[in-house]
Amino acid sequence: MELEKAQELILHAHTYFKKHEAGYKSWGKVNYLQIAVRLNDRTILISNPNKTLDQQEIQNLKIIPLKGASYFQKILFWNWNCKVALWTHQEYAAQIKETIPPILDDQAQLLGVNVKISNQPSDVVFKTLGRYATILSNGHSICFGKTLEDAFVATQLLEKTSKAWILGKHLGGAKSINIIEAWIMQQFYLLKYSKQSNKNI
Repeated sequence: MELEKAQELILHAHTYFKKHEAGYKSWGKVNYLQIAVRLNDRTILISNPNKTLDQQEIQNLKIIPLKGASYFQKILFWNWNCKVALWTHQEYAAQIKETIPPILDDQAQLLGVNVKISNQPSDVVFKTLGRYATILSNGHSICFGKTLEDAFVATQLLEKTSKAWILGKHLGGAKSINIIEAWIMQQFYLLKYSKQSNKNI
């Protein structure tokens, strides 16, 4: 992504989230803490972690190498179809301490066959393989996608899935979708999404 477009994306992300999150409020509260955008095959642009998204200024945005040891670097380096990653703290996802199996159709399609816990950056590559979200051991989460919209939807769906998992456990347990069926759902969705994206180019 061009630097100017990436800068604009980060600086206007807060407005985008506020505009679109109203329809998801019943799923749980999502706080967006930091954004990373892959510029090319060498660098990433990240927001200032010490400022809220509505306080970001262009001079405080930082370019870092794509290859490195941080969560953002690991995720965007190994997931080449993804360009935007969001660091979040979420009401229900923050309570999850175990892998969430595929319990919802849209979860399987958009997030992957399950959602895993990442304890440190060194294991995030395996934990996000074929997936678009991971919950960190400190209660934060990272969701990512090809566009800001994709990453945003992933955050909201992670919150919906986490809420369903927690409430389901209180009611005796949520029934899991067969993992092979979940994988097929995701592949069908990705194929359909890819074709639709090509039409829009």
